[in-house]
Amino acid sequence: MIAAASRNGVLSSAGKIPWHLPRDVAHFRARTAGHWLLLGRTTFEQMAGWFQPGQVPLVLTSREDYGVPGGWSAGSMKEALTCAEEHGADELVVCGGGQVYAAALPFADEVILTTVDVEMSGEVRFPDLPAAGWETVETKEWPADSSHEFAMTIQRLVRRAPVGIPAGPPGRS
Repeated sequence: MIAAASRNGVLSSAGKIPWHLPRDVAHFRARTAGHWLLLGRTTFEQMAGWFQPGQVPLVLTSREDYGVPGGWSAGSMKEALTCAEEHGADELVVCGGGQVYAAALPFADEVILTTVDVEMSGEVRFPDLPAAGWETVETKEWPADSSHEFAMTIQRLVRRAPVGIPAGPPGRS
């Protein structure tokens, strides 16, 4: 999973990312290059134009007929994981939104979280990570500067115990 959230967990406000942090954008692009990306429908539509060659979007949606140019759609996490595995994905990087992060969290073995040094209101939030279940293995901090309105910290967290695939509702055929 990869995300950027405010100190109080806000991912977006009024349907938009509430900051512009070029360093975090470059980090996101580098980390997701060449990978399968799991996104909710709204996030996928908001990210139109962001996708790079080699990235394969996999959209988690309840719309059975939803077409994804250059990618796939799935109706459940289990179906998304199966789709990625069957097509040879080496890694499925979860990119949001809030509901997709929450659905994917039980399956995740790594979280790369940018914490933006601000508290704000917003309707979409990153799920709470149980402290006992995750270990921070890398931390990088940057101050605010002329290109970055807010300071930020990027942490890489790994799950302390191996992930099993929880049983879920059957996916679409």
